[in-house]
Amino acid sequence: MFIIGLIKYKFQIEFMLLAIPTVMIINSIRHQIKMRKLFNFSNDYKKGRKKLKQKDLNDKNAVLLGFKGRKPIYSPDNAKHIFVCGTTGSGKTIALSNYIQNCMKKDFPMLIVDGKGDTGKGSILDILTQLNKQYHKKIYCINLTNPSLSDTYNPFYKTSPTIAKDMLINMTDWSEEHYKVNAERYLQRLVLLLNKANVTLSFKTIVKYMELEHFSQLSMYLAKKKIITKEKHLENLEIAKTSGKVVENSIARFSIIAESELGEIFSDTGIDITTVLQEKAIILFVLNPLIYPEISSAFGRLILIDSKKAINQNFNNSNRTFFIFDEINVYASKTLIDLVNKSRSADVTCVIATQSLSDLTSAEDENFTEQIIENCNNYLVLRQNSAVNSENWANILGTKPTMEVTYQLQQDGFDTTQTGLGSARNVREFLYHPDTIKQLPTGNGIFLSRDNYFHSKIRINKPF
Repeated sequence: MFIIGLIKYKFQIEFMLLAIPTVMIINSIRHQIKMRKLFNFSNDYKKGRKKLKQKDLNDKNAVLLGFKGRKPIYSPDNAKHIFVCGTTGSGKTIALSNYIQNCMKKDFPMLIVDGKGDTGKGSILDILTQLNKQYHKKIYCINLTNPSLSDTYNPFYKTSPTIAKDMLINMTDWSEEHYKVNAERYLQRLVLLLNKANVTLSFKTIVKYMELEHFSQLSMYLAKKKIITKEKHLENLEIAKTSGKVVENSIARFSIIAESELGEIFSDTGIDITTVLQEKAIILFVLNPLIYPEISSAFGRLILIDSKKAINQNFNNSNRTFFIFDEINVYASKTLIDLVNKSRSADVTCVIATQSLSDLTSAEDENFTEQIIENCNNYLVLRQNSAVNSENWANILGTKPTMEVTYQLQQDGFDTTQTGLGSARNVREFLYHPDTIKQLPTGNGIFLSRDNYFHSKIRINKPF
């Protein structure tokens, strides 16, 4: 009996030793299932938050972005900003055209900045033209590629001295803060004097009166008319004296724009972004970094500040508005970050697009790329050719819980068999591997939304 009991006990011990790995694996699988129920794609998101499911989205409240098989995939109209990234030929422009058509169909006012400069077939200008045959929207086009075909633009219309000063200051780079501060003081005072003289503000007008002689004459005229005091006039002359040399350098930069063929785009009677949005119209800016690299950058920065002005002046407007910024590397600045932050509470959805994350590394702020990513809750990632960019996007899109199982093997002659022993542990893996991102076919992408806790590979919809 003792021997039988001993054998039985030994058998139980061996059985338990063999069963423990199996139990571990089963428990890990159960934990994995539980984790999948708790998190769609990352454990970084808060538990218990209400999920807006794709079935709650439709053509009335969202953009038809693409398809997963035959299932339509939507991006909400009120999305907390969208970042679109895809290399040349990946389908980025087609993806943007879905947002454009959506705005035209729903009569949303829209601002588009195209940093590429292309106006041929397949360009954003061409897409707008084709779609407008159906929707008949009022479209303004500020065209640096074809200035003779451009509408005119006046971002300084009904602009305060402070904002006008910011527009001009941000159009150029400053080597030292001292020069920038002096120029700010001079320009703000100049715009104030122009307002007092009832001179319609425009780029050309401001550039003209920036010259020290014209500045002094304007101040003297206002003093003679007793619109300003003698003391203020003397103060103005002192500002001109102390800041004159700095401003002269700025005048040269601005004069290059004003006196070039692009100068005809600026006009006293030109349109501004605020007016366009109030009209529920569309305004497209076509920059041209190939022919005018520095001017395109300056122009883009000017547009961003005009956009901020429009947000402030239309803050209580209930209209959903879309801002589409394509090829943002051409005109990237800190102003864009501020604009994106403020636009959320003003019912503005920003769609920010570029070819790769590497394009943004040349921006003035080393943290610019990270700030853009953090300010967007939705990402559409198209093909990336670079291994570095693919891996960066894989990290941004996040990870999911999975299980790593190992088995102990034994060699018996030429045969390899499992011992029944092993281990299992919870690990995390990429939602989408870098190789997957590198191998995306043209017109296909990965859409991830933190707004509705959804992610999927999709085939981009072609609106026409």
